[in-house]
Order: sequence, then structure tokens, then C-alpha cells
Amino acid sequence: MNDYIIETRELTKFFGRRNVIYHLDLKVPKGVVYGFLGPNGAGKTTTIKMLTGALKPTYGEIRIFGMEMPRERVEIMRKVGYMPERPIAYKDMKIFDFLVYMGRLKGLPKEKAIREVRELMAYTGVGRLAFNRIKELSSGQRQRVTFAMALMGNPRLLILDEPTSNLDPLGRMEFIGKVLELARGGKTIFISSHIISEIERMCNYVGLIKEGQLIEQGRVREIVNIESRDYDVIVSDNGKLIEFLKDKVYAVEVWEEEGVVRVRLDKRFMESFFLDVPLFLAENKLALKLFKPHTSPLERILMKRFNLGWEE
Repeated sequence: MNDYIIETRELTKFFGRRNVIYHLDLKVPKGVVYGFLGPNGAGKTTTIKMLTGALKPTYGEIRIFGMEMPRERVEIMRKVGYMPERPIAYKDMKIFDFLVYMGRLKGLPKEKAIREVRELMAYTGVGRLAFNRIKELSSGQRQRVTFAMALMGNPRLLILDEPTSNLDPLGRMEFIGKVLELARGGKTIFISSHIISEIERMCNYVGLIKEGQLIEQGRVREIVNIESRDYDVIVSDNGKLIEFLKDKVYAVEVWEEEGVVRVRLDKRFMESFFLDVPLFLAENKLALKLFKPHTSPLERILMKRFNLGWEE
């Protein structure tokens, strides 16, 4: 097991006789923002608890930075920033003291921990609340403090469990911007969520989990691409284009959907399509307004994979 920041093999978890996670094979490359996506109850939080050593697998392997979890948990977690779904148990502590304490647990010298806390409170928007007790904060403010906690010690890997669940719409937008900024800085980020639009905006890799099983993973652009042989075209007279294409050997199907001509091609004759259409448009003086491979939103893919009523 190598070449991945996180890699699991046949990761399985039973609670009594109930199988919650089954033969999960995660592969998270270095430097990606990996979206771990699935409905509530799919096993996302249980998986994350195993990745961070809070739960022991029933069987299977976990390696993070090439080290074995949970056997090398202490060393691994020095390089990991973890943001749990339910933030912060130390509710009577002041924010500043809590974050310094968490920095010290990460192995930071006291003065360095204090410097980092000041920087991270400003970065996450809780600087003015430094001496408030955690129990006095709103749920969104606690979420920001937990994000600051995850960033203590400048970790190489961030594991974020439903990180925007308590944020308002503006806070969510701000959080997405910070995730993208951290990714550009070279961090590997593993995010669990059930909010499809956020995963699409933040992540370049995705793993889809359903009923404890990983049903697909890979680059987002590869997963959302229904078929590389489907193309979307808009011209100044779509009817003429459809009439032209419907009898062509390379056009398996041609139809119009919401003002867009969809063409499904026979891969054996695709080159003819790319040669014929520009000539047809020029000869008939038709303006080309759109020409691109058809890609489906991640939501549509999820509806198909999770059997949520989508039919082709």
C-alpha cells in the first residue's frame, strides 16, 4: 500500500451483528480535495472515526502517510488536522485556552501554540471571541473554533466531517473559499458531506458510499462524464441540424433537450462527425453557439448510483 496519503483495504466494521462498513477500499492521492459523499447513515462518520483511530476496525487495513492506523496513531495524528461532526467537548474552557491546549497536545511549544492560536482565530473569524467560553458560542461559532483546532500545527492532511453543517450560507461560502485556498497551498483534504453542491465546488476527487460500501471513486470530472461520446450542440437553427444528423451513420441518437441538441455518437465514426458538422454549418450559414462534450452534474450521477428515482 503506497502512493496514497490515505489507503484502506477491505476496511470493515461491525457493531454486534450489524455490518456498518463493508470492504471499504479508499485511495486518497496526495494533494487532492477528496469528497466522501453519501446520504445520512451511509457510514461516513464511522469511516472517519476509524481513519482517526477513534474506532478500531473489525478487520481490514488503514494506512495514512504509509503508517498503520491505529498502531501508529500518535505519530499519524501529529500530521493530521481533524474536524469532528460534533464539535468540542470542553465547553467550560475559553476559546483561546482551548486552542492553546490543543496545540500543546499536537506537540507545539507553548509560545508557538500561542502565536498559531492568534493567527488561526483571526483566519477563522473568531478572534473577537477569544475569551468567551465555548458554551457561550452559537453552533456556527463552535464550528469555526473546531476548524481552527483542525488547522493547529499546520497539518499535512485535513479530515473534515460534515464541516459546514452548522454554518449559515455566508459562512459556507467563506469555508469553501478557505478549503480551496488550503488545497492550493498543498494540503490533502478529506471531506465527508451529504451536500452535493458543496462537494462539486470544493473537490477534485470523490468517493461515493452507500450502505457502508464504496460504490465508486475517482476524479470528479471522470465520474460525472456520462459518456465521452455524447455531445451538446446549439446552433442558430437546431431543427436544421437535427434533420441533417438523424440519418448519419455516426449519429446513434439525436434529440433536443431544453434548447440543446444532444448527439450520441458511434465511436467508430466520430471523426466523420467532427468533419461534417463544421462544413454543414458553413454551407447553411448557421451560427455555432455551443459545442462541447456532455457532462452530467454529480447530483444526476448520485441519483442513478443510489437508486433515487433517476431513469435513463
